[in-house]
Amino acid sequence: MSVETTPAVSLAGMESNSAGLGGIPHRLRQVRRDFLLALEPVRPSVYRYCRSLAGNVWDAEDLLQDTLAKALAEASQRHEPIRNPQAWLIRIATSTWLDTVRRSNRSTTADFSTPEMDRPDHGAADPLTAVAVEAALRRLVLLLPPRERVCVVLKDVFGYSLAETADVLETSAGAVKSALHRGRSTLAAAQEPSSRADSPADGSARSSAGTPAGSSAAGAPAGHADLLRRLADAFNSYDIESMVSLFLANGRTEVVGNVSETGHEEIRTGSLDHTFGPDAPEIYRATVHAFDGEEVILLWERPKDSPHAADVVADVVRMRAADGVPLIAETKVYYFCPELLAEVAGGLGLPFKTNGVSYF
Repeated sequence: MSVETTPAVSLAGMESNSAGLGGIPHRLRQVRRDFLLALEPVRPSVYRYCRSLAGNVWDAEDLLQDTLAKALAEASQRHEPIRNPQAWLIRIATSTWLDTVRRSNRSTTADFSTPEMDRPDHGAADPLTAVAVEAALRRLVLLLPPRERVCVVLKDVFGYSLAETADVLETSAGAVKSALHRGRSTLAAAQEPSSRADSPADGSARSSAGTPAGSSAAGAPAGHADLLRRLADAFNSYDIESMVSLFLANGRTEVVGNVSETGHEEIRTGSLDHTFGPDAPEIYRATVHAFDGEEVILLWERPKDSPHAADVVADVVRMRAADGVPLIAETKVYYFCPELLAEVAGGLGLPFKTNGVSYF
């Protein structure tokens, strides 16, 4: 599969004033939709890769969205078709994630500071053969430094060769070997019985970020839980004005990967009317659940014309409260994030549906 990169939109005729944008935003949305649809076959694998790097499901989705946005910009500047979209996206995701780590002042340069050694690369050394892959991926988040994590995931989970892994990281095969040795040794040591002393004695589950499953997000502003429940209650009463009144005047809603709305009027006439307005073809109800150390709203959906149909989770909504006032600064709506929907609802053992990747 290849992604063609022939320009689909020309800005040559744009007028100098803002009104000259005309239909360009609509055409850009169409180009973006076509781009996302072309990448749908490889998207689950790229999400899985992002999930293995990021500390939680939310950061993984952010990394995926940043990767897709950068990929679209890069594709618009390429002359040749992209012959291997998955490898191309993984390269962009890797660079994006390492840049994020650097900006957060967590050093990545030390990962390759050990002198290169001509270490053997035997499959028997792979710690992933001894544990379930998903459990191993969660360990990677907690235990390995950034570049060691990338090397182990690419080589031992995605089956990249040493040369391909080195190419993604723009380093040498010898450096990758050294990082693999260190990463595998760390994972192998973590599987020893003595390394499990910090596991909960009662076997209770923990989120991928090390927070006990079902707990509230650390550092959530006071009143966050109450505000989230007020929003869920407004959803259930179909009271759009009450929903809007919970937002700051310049509050924001992001339908992740598709559209953003700023201010009461855009929020009222945009996603809220689309979901809860009289012309919406579905009925929704909201419930509050804890997942990955954070309380979120799940929206359950059933068709209006099928009153006896079972409803299923069709959306996940997160909320960020404003500082100092009991109002919402931002909501994130994950309706068009199929991998995240599957992980959250599936992880909670709830029935769910996915909705593709784009409004348009």
